[in-house]
Amino acid sequence: MVTAADTGTVRQGLMPVLALEPIMKATAEPQTRRSLAVPVHGLSVVALAVVSSYFAYVWGSAIVNPVEILAPLLFWYGVAFLLLAYPLRAAAREFTRYIRTASGAAVFAVYLIIHILLYGFLLEGILTSFLGKDFVSTAAGATLTTTVFTPPSAINAVLALWYNPWIAITIPPIFSTTLSLYSLVIAVIIDVLIVANIGKTRELGKACSTGARSRSMVLFPALGIAFGASCCLSVPLLFTVVVPSAAALASLLWVYDVTYFLFPPFAVALLYLNLYSVGKITANMEMSSQGKVPAIPSVVS
Repeated sequence: MVTAADTGTVRQGLMPVLALEPIMKATAEPQTRRSLAVPVHGLSVVALAVVSSYFAYVWGSAIVNPVEILAPLLFWYGVAFLLLAYPLRAAAREFTRYIRTASGAAVFAVYLIIHILLYGFLLEGILTSFLGKDFVSTAAGATLTTTVFTPPSAINAVLALWYNPWIAITIPPIFSTTLSLYSLVIAVIIDVLIVANIGKTRELGKACSTGARSRSMVLFPALGIAFGASCCLSVPLLFTVVVPSAAALASLLWVYDVTYFLFPPFAVALLYLNLYSVGKITANMEMSSQGKVPAIPSVVS
């Protein structure tokens, strides 16, 4: 039988919890608002970019179309924001830790330069086929250019977002490369994953012992990093070395397109999976070294 005294005792025991309830609700509500604000912000920016890209036809053909600069800027900002805020959030966190080291900064700078140059050569070949002109000039310089893809359609609007704007950099007599927002953004994302993978693999090496089995656990993630980075650069490097003629370029244009658009996302997926695996292995190794076992939640009846 429950008496009034027992009820009062229970209420007194619950007073601290009841007092914290408004604070917990107030803390949870901003977190919920923030979690909703992140995707809404990213998706709204991407949608605004897609819609605004159609206004490029109103401005018409020009050497520099302002809409073809603004819309791609918004689009690739939104894409990078969503990727780094959600699937690559852990990678971005690891990147901010290891980019401060000398090796992390060096890897980031070297890969970024190589990626931008090689994919610039690919983009130059694609644009040469589209526009029918050579980008090599007798004078050194950089030129900002945009183009309007006609007729107005959803496909041409997407193409405009992927290609525009581009900067043609020429150093006579034979060097020229072309940069785009897509190649720059995807290079930074791959670079973030590479630096994060290297840092996480170092943590795994510290957690492992000196045994042969432990060394192999570090070797395979390292090979994953090398494969993820090299698969994105190998084909562009091959094209750069071979330097096909205009006639050969016409027959290999589909290879240029596939390499330019599909290889970088494939490298992102590989490096992401590698980072996820290394993180799991490192966590298990650290728990094993400390003699800890994952706790099993108990059920109170």
